[in-house]
Amino acid sequence: MKLRSTCAPRGSVVATAILLGCVGLSACGDGAGEKGTKPSTANHESEIKTGDAQKVENEAVLKQIEDENKPQSVMFANPGIGDFREYLDMRNPMIAFNFYNAKRDWEEGADDISDSVGDAFNARKTNPELARLGSERLSSSDNFKKKDLADKINAIAISEASKLKGKSLVKFTSDEWVPVSLSGYDFERKGFALDNCLFSDKVSYTDEESRNATTLAQAPKLRCYLNPGPVPYYIGFSGGSKIFFEIKDDAKARQIESVRQNVKIEVYGYVQSVERERLGGNLGPQRWVLIAPQRIDVIDITSGSVLLTKTI
Repeated sequence: MKLRSTCAPRGSVVATAILLGCVGLSACGDGAGEKGTKPSTANHESEIKTGDAQKVENEAVLKQIEDENKPQSVMFANPGIGDFREYLDMRNPMIAFNFYNAKRDWEEGADDISDSVGDAFNARKTNPELARLGSERLSSSDNFKKKDLADKINAIAISEASKLKGKSLVKFTSDEWVPVSLSGYDFERKGFALDNCLFSDKVSYTDEESRNATTLAQAPKLRCYLNPGPVPYYIGFSGGSKIFFEIKDDAKARQIESVRQNVKIEVYGYVQSVERERLGGNLGPQRWVLIAPQRIDVIDITSGSVLLTKTI
């Protein structure tokens, strides 16, 4: 089980724009702008119009870049809280892969899916046949054999995805491998938040944060994801920053504060969206399954008692 941020913040655009122009330079050519000489009103108005046009053009280019780098995505409605026994384990090695392929509404070819599987090392115990085919395809230099193996991998992906049609409920449980604790008591908001990047809704740094080391150090953590199975398939939370346990009672707040680092977190939620990275308008390798929390339980590891519960 891997807990990580993806190598580039999800949906972010890293661009360097070099904007050139001769705007408002009244000293350009033929002595214009010499001492005692003012530019004509017509020239000044022309320069303003040129500057405005350049600004509009720049904004259009930046908007195009932003649109071309927005993830391909499809959203789903909250089905409501279901029978807790029906919630699937969010940390199952095949869960992100299967939900992604079950929920996406765009086509992906056999080669594309097979490339994403790689050797499926993390899924070797959950789906040994997928791991075997993936490893065999990677090691083969025979293009016909690679194509046949890709078709078999695609058939497994379709079969596994069909088992999740109509399903969307998922459960996450923290443990020593993926620990989640409560933050220290917030005296202004009077309560506790979850202290883990899994529950951050920040997906990229602002320009100011990127430029300023002090501001960057004070910025909230970027959202991170679980990577339980095939490498480019990530699963995480959307709306996790909304989770806050308000506790105004001083005695109870002190009790929670004393055990906040010795708790287990259980989150029940549903698949809110599946997404695919886009780079310059083309599909990229990374895929995401985002879970919206419905209910969160904070459990004392020592006693097993539920300390806090919140329904969103």
